[in-house]
Amino acid sequence: MGIKKQFHHQGIGTRLERELESYAKNHAHYLQVKTVDEGHYPEYDQTIRFYESVGFERLEVFPKLWDSWNPCLVMVKKL
Repeated sequence: MGIKKQFHHQGIGTRLERELESYAKNHAHYLQVKTVDEGHYPEYDQTIRFYESVGFERLEVFPKLWDSWNPCLVMVKKL
């Protein structure tokens, strides 16, 4: 799931995350997202900051899950 750049900073992502969390609370104990680890692409650094702002925490980096130039950061949120 993502938001087109032209719609960033309008609260859309936060609203989507809240709806997902509301639904997921009846079905799971955690949410998980995967993104490119910090320091490789500015747009993914922004993504990490967004997820942290809505309560996700960094769990683990898998340096070669996708490929060596796109290390996978797993983030989780307890519901």
